[in-house]
Amino acid sequence: MKFIIAGAGSVGYDIAKHLIKEGKDVILVEKDPVRAKFIETELDCIVLNREINSLQVLKDTNIEDGDYFIAVTESDEVNLIACSIVSTVTNVKKIARVRNLEYSHAEVLGRPFLGADYVISPEIEAAKQIADIIDKGVASDVLAFEGSDITVRAGMVEKNSIFKNKSLIKIRKEIGKPFIIAFIKRGDKAIVPAGETVIREGDNIFIVADSKTMNYIFHKLGKKILKVKSALIIGTTRIAVNLLRTLSNRPIKLTAIIDDYEEAKKISRAFPNVLVINDDVRDEAIFEEEKLNELDLIVTVTDNQELNVITSLYAKNIGISRAVAAVNKQSYMSIAQKLGVDATVSPKKSAVDAILKYIRKGDIKTFHSLLQGDAEAIELIINERCSAYGKAVKNLNMPSDSIIAAVTRDGIVHIPDGNFTFQTGDAAVIIMKSSVSGKIETIFANN
Repeated sequence: MKFIIAGAGSVGYDIAKHLIKEGKDVILVEKDPVRAKFIETELDCIVLNREINSLQVLKDTNIEDGDYFIAVTESDEVNLIACSIVSTVTNVKKIARVRNLEYSHAEVLGRPFLGADYVISPEIEAAKQIADIIDKGVASDVLAFEGSDITVRAGMVEKNSIFKNKSLIKIRKEIGKPFIIAFIKRGDKAIVPAGETVIREGDNIFIVADSKTMNYIFHKLGKKILKVKSALIIGTTRIAVNLLRTLSNRPIKLTAIIDDYEEAKKISRAFPNVLVINDDVRDEAIFEEEKLNELDLIVTVTDNQELNVITSLYAKNIGISRAVAAVNKQSYMSIAQKLGVDATVSPKKSAVDAILKYIRKGDIKTFHSLLQGDAEAIELIINERCSAYGKAVKNLNMPSDSIIAAVTRDGIVHIPDGNFTFQTGDAAVIIMKSSVSGKIETIFANN
């Protein structure tokens, strides 16, 4: 397959990296000569240092032979115009990233719009992820799935963890409930574990279970599930606005700190049930004056990743129970979690996941990239056209670097063994190394 990507920023770069790993043909178009030169040295693909909103540039990419055109430049207008131009010369699938809230309302997202076949907004996707984290008790990062109550939770095995130095078989026997540790990140190694695999201190493990079982597991690990009744939102970003819109319909007491006076007035008018404080969050006195330490949760979603992490840690230090921070750098995500931030979200990762979900084959409901693209968690729905329909797991010839972690059937979660046979309507959660995603697509492709 051939992909033409407009914009080689962090999102374009990550998408290209994913696709190249899978052996896809990729052409990147980037107007910045310095960035284009950097990409040429980093990725094994064709890089054109050109402006994308030109019919001639698109023809130079041989767009007519392409399968997907993905516009992820920093300009919404350029992305949408480029998709419109492409639509005049070819029927390739066109994806546009938009960030302006005037474009990215819910009725536009995921649907054809101004030449694009599919529209995604990183900020709206990130706000949805934060809402999922809150719904699941703010105990860890949450990978939620649309078709079931299954979630994947990532967590570091600490010194006193009940999982430390135990095999998966022993852990499952002690817990006594249906769940699975589907993936382990140990140093630089990504491991799809077997029953005899022993969990070590420092492992980053990915647990798969339904909500009730997950809550029980986290209780055993000493991490309580929190029912959020009050929350503090820091920032005036698009994520913040989308999150306020989502949470304002819930029984949660909301407070927002906004340093810009005009922005504070705008937010106050848009969300009359939100207590808006016009002040600088870096002023420690504001926390004491407004008794913010009594709140359940702080969500830091400014454009400054360092400020998000530091403010989250300070808030927890003075008594706020849980903290969620928006960060894009993988190194910051790891550091934040090790220092005590309960969960992190990445707008960049949200955008990449939404795009990769759309271009994957099969009836994929949900897609999550893991470990900087080295692994994936997907949820797909089985129908009568699916190649796996009517087959037992043992007959699917699943690659060794993959695992069918759970299947939801009629609302009941199953941890499938080799004799489990797929039926219509099953929602299967599969975790795999990215290198075998093509094989998984073939196994579960629709005929």
